[in-house]
Parts: sequence; C-alpha cells; structure tokens
Amino acid sequence: MKTVLLSLILMTTIACTGKIPTTPPQTWGDYTFRLETRPPAPIKGMNEFLLIGNFEKRKRAVDLLVFFRVGPTGKWSQAIQDGHSGVYRRALRVNDVAQDVLYVHVKKEEEEKVFEFPLNYAELGEFVPLGQ
Repeated sequence: MKTVLLSLILMTTIACTGKIPTTPPQTWGDYTFRLETRPPAPIKGMNEFLLIGNFEKRKRAVDLLVFFRVGPTGKWSQAIQDGHSGVYRRALRVNDVAQDVLYVHVKKEEEEKVFEFPLNYAELGEFVPLGQ
C-alpha cells in the first residue's frame, strides 16, 4: 500500500512540472498580468482563458473585476475569480487562432485598463514557460 501511495505522489509531482506556455507579462501600476489557455496552445473552438494577476510582484490580485472578449467587437463576458488565487477564468469561442486577439478589461473601483493578448503567441514564440 505504501508503495502504491508513494508511486501516486511521485507521478502527480512529475505531471505538475511540465512547462505551460504563458504570455509575457503586462503591467498596470503595481499589477502584473499574464495569460494562460487551456488547452496550452489555443485552438479553434472553445478555449479556457486564465488571467493570472499579481500585485506588487508577490501578492495575488484578488480585488478586481475582469472581463474577456475575443476580437474588438465581441461581447464582454465576466471572468470568474478562482478563489483568492489571483486567477480569473472564462471559456470563450475562438474562430481564428492566427488572427484573433483576446481583450481583457480589468477594473478596480473607478480605474480600468484594457489589455490585448494575441492568441497566436505560442506560434510566434512570444510565450514564456511558467516559472520563468
């Protein structure tokens, strides 16, 4: 039994060390944001988008309203905050990975900012492995 449990823990640890592509960080004041997708490289169809926000580099950005849309005229959809982890997520349809851009509207009280993340970042080689 101990061997099975130890093997399971080891496999889980190894599975978590893979490199997940993420966009280069974008900043707004003391906030820093990067984007990840599920699947790791966006595809045509439904994709889950995860905006990871940090405040003052170390603290999680947990006090924001975040909205996503694909394209400059798409409908804004509010992201769901994943606990108090600084992660905001939403699934949206992508029609053209090579051309589409994800727009992210971040709001805190009366201040707001819109970011643009090209969805072909993995193809362009502009992504950075998670943890770097």
